[in-house]
Amino acid sequence: MRKLERMHPAVCFAYLLAVLGMTALSEGPVLVLESLSGAVLLAALSGRLRGAWWTAAIAAAAALVNFLFVHNGATALFFVGDLAFTLEALVYGLFTGIMLAAVCMWGNNAVRYVTSDKYIWLFGRVLPAAGLVLSCAIRFIPMFIRRTREYFAVSRCTTVRGYLRAFSASVGYSAEQAMDSAVSMRARGYGTARRTSFSLYRFTRGHAAALAMVLALSAGCIALMMCGAGGFWFYPALSGIRTHFADVVMYCVFGWFCLAPSAVVAADMLRLRKYTKEDKP
Repeated sequence: MRKLERMHPAVCFAYLLAVLGMTALSEGPVLVLESLSGAVLLAALSGRLRGAWWTAAIAAAAALVNFLFVHNGATALFFVGDLAFTLEALVYGLFTGIMLAAVCMWGNNAVRYVTSDKYIWLFGRVLPAAGLVLSCAIRFIPMFIRRTREYFAVSRCTTVRGYLRAFSASVGYSAEQAMDSAVSMRARGYGTARRTSFSLYRFTRGHAAALAMVLALSAGCIALMMCGAGGFWFYPALSGIRTHFADVVMYCVFGWFCLAPSAVVAADMLRLRKYTKEDKP
């Protein structure tokens, strides 16, 4: 786990950008399921799986909305008047929900491994304003969640109106705090001139190998996706899961790409456990 936390910012950001992009642009259910499985496994190993029930709620909500409001498809499950509720709309809604849940879970993992200091290292010199915005956003999201829970508890909300009032107060306070932080940084002259910086991150040979692996696997996946590997059709009728050679290669490469961070964390945990047992008398 520590090895992944100490990973160079360039490696972490490249992996996060690649996995989010390929998950959002994937066209087949196998790919989004692999992405969600990798994100959930990493969250479980990192201790961030608690409270992740909202990802299941996202998937269910997307499936329900698409099923209720989209009536395209060849397989009608039932009719309400002249409206046909189809299997294709339900499956496509589930696909969209799983994709959104996977993206949210990867973002949840990124809060731990792609921290604000890494964003400052990446964008602080080239784009100081972007680095400051990203750093503040990562800091304010968990603060906003904790503050909202505190407001709910203090207000003892029992109605929808009470919850809305507490949420509005939390949003207003968070916006005011964000403005104060921006004014404070502007008063200190942030971004007005070139500044020196200090960083604990060193780009070693191991980081170079990890970055090369990330770029190679992501380039291979993108090339296979552009060639149509892993494709799936939802309308007008559901197509079968493709099992050609290119499709199988795509599933294997993308699956390994999504499981790579979990493998690093699991190996680090096993190594730490081994050393702990050896140190015991």
